[in-house]
This record gives sequence, structure tokens and C-alpha cells, in this order.
Amino acid sequence: MQVLLVQHREDPAIIALKNAILNCGHSITCSKNIQETHEAFKKINFDLVLIDCRRAHSNANKSHNSTSNQYDYENICRFIRKLFHYTVIVALTHNYEDREVPCVLPLLKMGFNKTVCETTNLMRYKNELLTLEYGEVSTVKRLQAAHTLFTALEYTNDPIEIMNEKYQLLYVNNAFEKLTGLSLNEVSGRSFHNLHKLNKNEILNKNEHVKAGMAWEFSLPIQKSTGEVSNYSSITIPIIVQGETNKIQNYVTITTTSDKVAFSNLRSKKILKSNEANNESVHPILKKLTSLNIPKKSCDFERFADMIKSESHTANSSVDESGAASDIEKQIDLANDMTRSSPEFNPQISSSNQFRKRSYDIQSTSNEFPSRRHSMARVHQQSIEAPIRKVINIISLAHESSKTDIVRQNLDKALDILRSTELYNPLLLDGDKHTSDLVSGLMSNGLQKRFAKGSIVGTKPLLNNESNSVQNYVKNLSSEIIQLLETEESWDFDIIALERLTNKRPLITLGLKTMNRFSLCQHLKISESMLVNWLTLMESNYKPSNPYHNSTHASDVLHATAYFLSTDKLTEILDDVDRCASLIAAAVHDLNHPGRTNAFLCNSDNDLALLYNDQAVLENHHASLAFQLTRQSQNANIFQNLTRDEYRAIRAIVVDMVLATEMNKHFEHLNKFVNKFSVSTDEKLAIKSLDMLQLPENKILIKRILIKCADVSNPCRPLDIYKEWANRIASEYFQQVRVEIKILILKFCFKLNN
Repeated sequence: MQVLLVQHREDPAIIALKNAILNCGHSITCSKNIQETHEAFKKINFDLVLIDCRRAHSNANKSHNSTSNQYDYENICRFIRKLFHYTVIVALTHNYEDREVPCVLPLLKMGFNKTVCETTNLMRYKNELLTLEYGEVSTVKRLQAAHTLFTALEYTNDPIEIMNEKYQLLYVNNAFEKLTGLSLNEVSGRSFHNLHKLNKNEILNKNEHVKAGMAWEFSLPIQKSTGEVSNYSSITIPIIVQGETNKIQNYVTITTTSDKVAFSNLRSKKILKSNEANNESVHPILKKLTSLNIPKKSCDFERFADMIKSESHTANSSVDESGAASDIEKQIDLANDMTRSSPEFNPQISSSNQFRKRSYDIQSTSNEFPSRRHSMARVHQQSIEAPIRKVINIISLAHESSKTDIVRQNLDKALDILRSTELYNPLLLDGDKHTSDLVSGLMSNGLQKRFAKGSIVGTKPLLNNESNSVQNYVKNLSSEIIQLLETEESWDFDIIALERLTNKRPLITLGLKTMNRFSLCQHLKISESMLVNWLTLMESNYKPSNPYHNSTHASDVLHATAYFLSTDKLTEILDDVDRCASLIAAAVHDLNHPGRTNAFLCNSDNDLALLYNDQAVLENHHASLAFQLTRQSQNANIFQNLTRDEYRAIRAIVVDMVLATEMNKHFEHLNKFVNKFSVSTDEKLAIKSLDMLQLPENKILIKRILIKCADVSNPCRPLDIYKEWANRIASEYFQQVRVEIKILILKFCFKLNN
């Protein structure tokens, strides 16, 4: 922190203050009058200024024949505040002890931010400096950054609107004013929805997204200054307060226009000027400095200008024009140099080529992270939208603007079709019922029947002969494992600790505990010993040599899946068949993973890639092997008590969920889910009914997103667990990189030999 100490004389209190500043690790510069202060500010922008104000007020007016070198803390403070309003100024005052303490209001009106009493106690000064550093100085730095951002917004090509949590407009930039003909004063406080005349459905759609913390892209109707109404592509972004509540504090709407409204008005931008030059009681050096241009919407500039105006009515210092003014006039040219060609003080020096076209980035202004982290933030904040979503938005806009009932009904039908997940499945429009059934049977997988909500009824009786193996297994668990499993229902469950306690075999222990909680044995009509056998078989086919894709990862995904299934909403939507299949899919979703990616297997002509024709190679292998191993083992066949239809129902769910973990289809699944559950045409659809959510095609989407979220959920775990997973996935990736390098070297050597 850069500190300037303006002192009249050196005494024990000043010496203690200097030592405290140095002990805190700050740099200090000293001055004794306004000229030395000015020279110091030409070299350094100080964060904190300490001014010694320990003089009787009568002494300030004692002599009118003094020069500009006279120590006058009032004019020094006004001089600093006039030009450097982002500097924190602190007054050092007398320690009055038992005497009556004077009011600090005159000092505050001069421009001081705070007062500090004199002392010789070093620790008191250090505490005051720490309070200032983390309080006033830190806040002022944020204000300075905010002012810089708002200055940039004034030169942005796209109209920008900032609202509070109630969608009341707080700020619009120059591009918005030029486009609409409405000034900031005219729209300030008005409702965003009323200003743009948004209909109820559009408001509901937008609120669904932004309240969930997501950006909402839509077509915004804007009435131009000519009276013409045009639709522009806009995005509304919620600004969330960091913390546990995640409360939305503001909204920002950015509208993309083809008009270069900002640049056409760049050089003709109006500049406000202060009229303080007419006030005769202001110091002469301040009179000449009032010619500095102030940016149009710099609230901080205007606030400090008003502060100096109000103080000018109470200030009693009168400077002799023939004495002090003659010396101070020489400082005017130096003061003009202090602007250092900054657009903040002289916006007219800026030109349009200094600003990048449409260069805005909505992210934190904090500079705690390096540039690489900023680039990753841009990646995460990219809005990825499928073309079908844009089509739906266009049709929705046409539906809202249409006044014909027939057109609206037809558009409703079109929207229902587009929102369907079976968009490309054939639909028989003509023919009798028997013909339709025959053709449908030929084109489908033969599994048309869906089971009602409830348990599966097996054709074979429940195996009640429990072997001692399960009891012995549970009995042999250590007290540490039993204590850890008591937190199994918590999201903060430590799967890494369970891996360590079970010697890298956590799937059997966690799977038995979790699946018993969901009564999987009762629903499948199997014994616990068979479940243990199946879990043992599955875990033995995970490769412990993989740093990431091993049985611990399978256990982690199983735990996340069970956690999601326990939520109230999914408990209502999914039935016992869905829950059993989801747990099984989570346990086998990466079975026998080789620790290599699909791309590696395809590029290296691996046998699995040849077997599955380069299509979802690993995912097909996981699902296929899981059912092969299960059906080949009589003691581990958990499906043996199910009818054929029941088995095929569970198999279809498991295979679909495992295949959904393929990252190549990530955005396809995600966009289908978003289109189905976030776009609504009226209030009834906005609040999704339970019957609608329980439709077979909707449950398929929900289960796909369920296992996808569970598969990549480790970044949401406690930080220490997340760091461990991050290290493991990086380690596995670099193992593949080393193999790729060896392959490239071998190919290069082969070419050289030939």
C-alpha cells in the first residue's frame, strides 16, 4: 500500500506513525505543503493519505500574507480530493481524552474519510492501518474498478441494461440511449418488463432460467427512437451474491444490434463540466482545475464535486490573491499534467480504435487468478444452444405475436412435436389398428409394455436361505468402516477413506449398504448373498491399476445416484423398477474400463473399436460385459428370478443409462432435457405436473441426466475429495499421453528404417 504522510512538524506521535507504517510493510512518502504533495502525486498514485490536522482552527486563518509553502491541511485535503477522489484521506487529530471532543463533520465535508487520534502506541497505529487497508482502501479500489467497467460500457457497441432483483432498471449505457432515444433518467426505476412490453409467457420462461442461476437467451422487442419496434437477440444474466444463500442481486441484459450506435456517438458524446469556478471562496488552484472534463455518468466524480461545493459555503479560509495566489498560479500547469492523458479525466483523447468491437466479458473483476483461469472462466460461461432450441424460440415468438386462433393452435402442435424426444421416430398416420401394430412391432425393439408403479413380481420364490457369508462379511467389517458407512446418506461421504479402509475394494461394502437401503433384494427377489456375489464379480472386473476409472469411481457414482434418487422429486417421479435399474447402471457404468479414451481406441484400431464400429466403444463394452458376466454366473445372476418382460425392462433402462454417459452425446441429451423441461407455453406447463414428468419418454430423459450428473459430480464434493479426483483423472490422462508418445516414436522409427 502506498502511503503519503503530510506533516507540519515531527514529534513522537508522527515518529510512532512512521514506524507503524514501515512495520506493516507499506511504503511511505512525506510532504509538508501543497506543492510537495502535488509533486509526490505526480510520481505515485497513493492509496492512503494521512494529514496532520493537529492545529487550532484559528491558526489556519492567522496569516493572510503567507506563501503557498505554508502548511494548510484544509486546502491540501481539498486539492487531493478534487483530483484524486479514489484516494482515502485520513485526518490525524488530537487525543482529547477527558476534554470535549469536537465534531468531525467539518473534516468530513472537507473530503476526509476518517479521523485517527494521535498516540505514541505503535500497536494502536498498526491496528488502525490494518483496519484502513482491509476496509476503506479495499472498498475504494473496488469502486475504482467498477468506475472503469462503467466507462468501458459507455463505449460498448451493444445496448446494456442493468436491473435490481425486482427487474427495475438501474443503468443503461450510451448505446441503449442512442437506439431507443430514452435517457438514463427517463428509464431509471422503470420495470424492465413494462418498458419492453414483454408478455406473461416470455416473463415466465425468463424467470425459470434466471432464478435457477442460468442465462436466458430470447428475442427482445425494442422500440427505437423512430417509433419502429424491432426484435433483437438478447441474453439476460443473473448476478449472484457469493455465499451460502446464492441470492440473485442484479440482472444484466445484453442486446446484440447491427447498428453501430455506440461508435457513431463516440466523439459527439456529451461531457458534463463542474460550475465551481464561479465560487469565489474556493482555493485559486481549484478554480483553474474545474475545467477538467468529467465523464457523463461518473457518479463518484459528481458526488465528490457536490461535497466540495457544500464545503465551500462553510470554509472560512481566505487566501490573499496578491500573495499566495501568485505562487500557486505557477502550479496550474503542473496540475494539468497530473491528468496524464487519462480518459478518466480527458475522455476526448480516446478514439474508437482504442476499443475492441463487442469486447465484453461478464466475469469477476477480481485479479486473484492468473490469465489461464480467466480463459477457463470464459469457456464455462459460453452459452451452448442447439439449433432446435433456436427454432423453438422463433416459433414461440411467432405464436405470441399471432392474433389468429387457428395459427396459434397449429403453432402449439408444432411446438409439442418439436419438444418430443422421439422427434425422428416414424409415426403411422393411415391404416387400420392391426396394420399399425404389425409395422410398429417390426420397427421397434419389441418392448412396448411399461410396468405400473410398484415392485417387480418375480415368478420364482424369494431365496430365504441366507448363507453365513453375508453375516460373516458384515461382522468382519472394522469399526472405522461401520462408522464411515453411517454417513453414507450424506453428500459429503468420503469415498476415498472407504477405499483406503477396504484395501481398494469399496464397491462391495458401499453397494451392499446402499442397495439394501433401496430394498433391491426384495424387488429383484434375490438373497443378500447373491447380491454380494454380484458386487464381488463386478468389482473384480474393474482395473485397480487405473488411477481414476476403477471401482472407487463406480462406488462414487453409485453413491451420487442413490443421493439423487433419495430426493423428494425423484421419489415421486421414478418407480421401483427405475430405482433398481439406476443403481445397477451406476455400479457397472465403467466396468472393465481400460484407462483409455474412445478416441484412443478408435485411432489405435483396438479390438473393441472394431467390435462396436467406433460407436460408443467403451459404453457399449461396459453394458455388454456387465450382462454377460451376470448371466454366465449362476451364483451372481441377480436377474434370474425375473420374467422375460421384467428382465428386458430393466435391461433396457440399464443399457440406455450406461450409453448416456458417452460424452459425444452430452449436448444432445442436455439440449433434449432443456427443451423438454425448461420451455413452457403457459402457466400450467410452467409448473410441470407429476403426470407429465412420469411419461415414459420424460423418465428416460430424467434417468439419462441423473447418471450423467452422478458421473461427473466429483467437482461438487468437498474440496479435499475433489482435489484427489482431479489428480487422479490427470494422472490417468498422462498415462495415455505417454503411451501415445511411445506409439509416435515407434512409427517414426519404422519410417526411418524403411
